[in-house]
Amino acid sequence: MFGMNLWGSVAPGGASLTDKERNPPPRPIPLEFPSYVPSKCGSPLDTHHMKSLSKHILSVRRPLDIQDSHLAQLNIELRQNVQLEDMIPDDGFKSRPFLFDADLNSMLNELGIENEDAYREILRLPPLEGRKKPRLAYSRNFYASLEDMCRYWDGSKDNYYEVESTEAEDSTSKDTTSQGEKKQLGGRHAPVKDARQEIQTNVAQPPVMTENAVGDSIQLTAETIEIPTRSKMKQVYKGVRLGNGEQMSPGTRVAAIRNLLKMAVHKFNCRDYDVQPRERLRIGKINLPSTYYNFCVARTPSDIKLARARMVEGPLLGVHCRTEVRFKSRDGLLEPSSDFVGEKYDLFREVSGLLMLAQQRAREGQTPSNEPTPEQWWAIKSRWGGGPTKWGQLSTEVFEDDDPGWSPEERRLQLEKREREEEERQRGDLPTATDLNNLKPEDLIATKLAASNDRPKKKNKIDGENNNSNHNKDRTEYKDGRRLMYTPPLRRKWYQEWVNVRPNSLTWDEKIIYKRMGMPDPREGWDDVYMISGANHHACIVKLTVHKNYLEWLETGAVKQDALTRTRQDVDPASMVREDHILYMSRSRWYDLFDTEQRMDLLTGIWRVLSWINRDGIPKAEYDKREGLRKQEQQQEQPQLPQAMIT
Repeated sequence: MFGMNLWGSVAPGGASLTDKERNPPPRPIPLEFPSYVPSKCGSPLDTHHMKSLSKHILSVRRPLDIQDSHLAQLNIELRQNVQLEDMIPDDGFKSRPFLFDADLNSMLNELGIENEDAYREILRLPPLEGRKKPRLAYSRNFYASLEDMCRYWDGSKDNYYEVESTEAEDSTSKDTTSQGEKKQLGGRHAPVKDARQEIQTNVAQPPVMTENAVGDSIQLTAETIEIPTRSKMKQVYKGVRLGNGEQMSPGTRVAAIRNLLKMAVHKFNCRDYDVQPRERLRIGKINLPSTYYNFCVARTPSDIKLARARMVEGPLLGVHCRTEVRFKSRDGLLEPSSDFVGEKYDLFREVSGLLMLAQQRAREGQTPSNEPTPEQWWAIKSRWGGGPTKWGQLSTEVFEDDDPGWSPEERRLQLEKREREEEERQRGDLPTATDLNNLKPEDLIATKLAASNDRPKKKNKIDGENNNSNHNKDRTEYKDGRRLMYTPPLRRKWYQEWVNVRPNSLTWDEKIIYKRMGMPDPREGWDDVYMISGANHHACIVKLTVHKNYLEWLETGAVKQDALTRTRQDVDPASMVREDHILYMSRSRWYDLFDTEQRMDLLTGIWRVLSWINRDGIPKAEYDKREGLRKQEQQQEQPQLPQAMIT
């Protein structure tokens, strides 16, 4: 376990292994976040606009093909660095205390623990000297994922430096390794003497000066031969990291955000679930294959039977974690050609995930398509259009006489053999009624045994061919007076399944009860869709406000004029500043998961969003408790007047 070696193991001298020299990992990648703001085309929700959008989408062949014109067709109005309080339209949920505020305080206290103290608790190591052992009741899994992430992103303890490395040390280390000995070689200490550095010998010849292959002079004396060593510098590293952010597994980032969400969602009777792979964003008649999000959060039904069946209601919010670490340039990547899609495609992918959530929420009250009706083509047409069957096309419809592998002579012999078999089958092997009077009892028993032996037996490895041939004789089939080729039962079943033409399976998840939970006002038609977006070791909250006319336009390509006119007349005049053909998108700042204050603010923002979305499913007693806490805080904030002034 790398974590145990990095944080907890102690060297024989008492120092942590994080202070031990080792080969340096790649340099950390500079932090970079997508910040592209698209333009708008301003086209209304009509058929002409849908044709233009479809044309632009079909022109995309790779992620780098996404340009300004593609995003302009979606009419996205993006606001960045929005305060978390502004993500909620209701003032009652913008400030603390929130619902279940006491549990939020306990979770915030755990997130305020120093990273190294939490890591040592996760790895079951004693705390550092002078520090107490932390208590991790809610955040244990989060810190486990964070400890895994720090091995690639935490550069706070990085220490790159150079030490002196000699050729003698390299050769000595190779010799000791081959002999199985473990020696610690200090590159900055005095050079180690070996046979090449000092050779004691008695030489009777006079001193001789020679040169080696690299041009170094070797001074030879009568008693000692000294070979000077050549030194060079090598780079070593002390710190926590094993690699850089590009080398981290994408699942680590997803696990960190998932475990952070699990701290809060269970208190609101919610849980996370994985997305069905067949779920795609549908624009007109186009299914976008490259749009996705990692998982969703939904509420558990109040019905105990539905809850035991693992059904959920929602979705409430989604989570999208990027696998890339660079969005504007390829600087710092180990492989510059990989994992780079650009910030324009990144925004297109993020907006597509939000629209997928909005389309799922809009399915409330709808039912998926039923079984095919007689008017559909697969119910009235055969698979091959009613054409004649050819040899080898359908194995169960092939006659033995049509076998192209038979020669004329072989076909004649097969026909004669078949006629003899047919005559024997009709005549039968059992005696007639007139012969039964002359048979003895033992003859009848022998006849029955012979008939039972002729029955097909189970195929085995020894006499499988003989049993199979007898088995096939009893399964001869005829059609229109002609004999059909034998087809094994399994292959016949495959053919029967193949003949039945069925429509594609539904993209709707059968375990989800689709609802627009937390919708601000159903009469206005606007829906707020939330998503937790992750990049590098940071996360932010994204909100998309979309009108039901926009979702109808994505599905059908046009919007009914009467519904559009009625919606604009019935809504509150204060909401007329928003247009239904525009996607209003808000993004908060990026919060660092390694920073204690920032991750506490992020959890507070997530708690605020969950309180707002689940406001209808919270018991009234919890609202009364929250109002009581607010009154207490207001009384504490009011200045205390002197007693003389009160009297």
